[in-house]
Amino acid sequence: MFQIAFVLLTVFQTSAAPISPNEVKDALAHAEALYYSAHFADSVALLTRIDQTLTQQSGPLKDRAETKLRLGLGYIGLNDTAQAKSSFMGLFALDPDYKLEVAQFPPKVLSIVEDAKADQMKERCYAAQTEARSDIDNRKTAAFQDLLKSMGSKCPVLAAIAPQAAETFYRNGMASYKAGDFNKALSSFETALTLSPEHDLAREYADLTRSKLQVGQDRLLLQWQHDYGAKDYKAAAVDYRAIKSAAGSGDTKALASVTDEYRKALSGLVDNWNRTCSNFDVANQKAITGQISSLLPEPSFGADIRGQMKKCEEEPKPVQVASTPQGCLVMEPQLALARLKTRVDPAIPTELRGFMKSNGPLVVRVKTRINESGDVTVTAIPDSNPILGKVIQEAVSQWKFIAIRDASGVRCVDTEIPLALKFRE
Repeated sequence: MFQIAFVLLTVFQTSAAPISPNEVKDALAHAEALYYSAHFADSVALLTRIDQTLTQQSGPLKDRAETKLRLGLGYIGLNDTAQAKSSFMGLFALDPDYKLEVAQFPPKVLSIVEDAKADQMKERCYAAQTEARSDIDNRKTAAFQDLLKSMGSKCPVLAAIAPQAAETFYRNGMASYKAGDFNKALSSFETALTLSPEHDLAREYADLTRSKLQVGQDRLLLQWQHDYGAKDYKAAAVDYRAIKSAAGSGDTKALASVTDEYRKALSGLVDNWNRTCSNFDVANQKAITGQISSLLPEPSFGADIRGQMKKCEEEPKPVQVASTPQGCLVMEPQLALARLKTRVDPAIPTELRGFMKSNGPLVVRVKTRINESGDVTVTAIPDSNPILGKVIQEAVSQWKFIAIRDASGVRCVDTEIPLALKFRE
């Protein structure tokens, strides 16, 4: 047993690598065996190394707490009450709510444990008192309230500080009130009342501050309504931000009303945008974009509404119609087509195929000009769908004719070609 303990002690003295849970478990088991065989010094030596190692490596809380407990028991076995108490204080520093199985320990041990727990709580309360005073001095209202909530019932000294803290927060509130910072003043007065509900001056000034804030909110709302109604959106945006800032006091009615008006106006502009999108109304799209930009009280406002704006597509470009130049021959289609050298068929768009399939062949008359080199320019496609006209123009413009001559030589020709289109599977 002693040889095993020596080996374990050597391991905990020399190992730089993290100690595994099994190694800790084995070491604690051997330390316990040494304790129950009355080899208290060996048990304490082994537990001391375990404690140091677990502390350095931030071991599990359960293992660290059990080690502190066993160390305290080992020191009691050595009649070293001071060290035992120190170990138990370390235990309660780790876990203030640690509970011993009372039936397993003699009164002497329980008495030392209770003294250690009381002394550890005194230290915690002293630290909490120091922290509380720092929070008060630095106006950390929330931090002080959290500390009072968690430690107030355990540390009477914190409860004793509460009236003093209330007076400090009241004075801070008065300074903010005189400076015209009513939101900050109200927060301080309300904190003072939380700490000391009997603080009459804090209550009176809290009520007075709320009244001033309400008057300010009403004034801001009226100013916004005036600027917004006059379509002075730049000034209205300034009013909006002031209302939003003032809403921090808890009265959000004015902010909700203003926000609702902005959202309604923005929704109407987005609806208009989507309609102009369908009509390819570029001029109105630009106007609406400007109106939205002017209306927004802040860049991020109404992102969910603006997300409903459609992405507009470009309007199909109409077929360009060129006037027939003087000096070109006018020729019957049959005669012109007799000189056709190269032909390209139109690529029928998907959206027109269903129509052509159900309505049979479609004849489109294409007015063209064939120049002296045999190249083709489409001058007009009367009564044609804009989308279909575009693909016909692209195809026919690629046709190539043999140069057409008459007695005067090579001539340009104007003709109207009947183009029969039908759907093919």
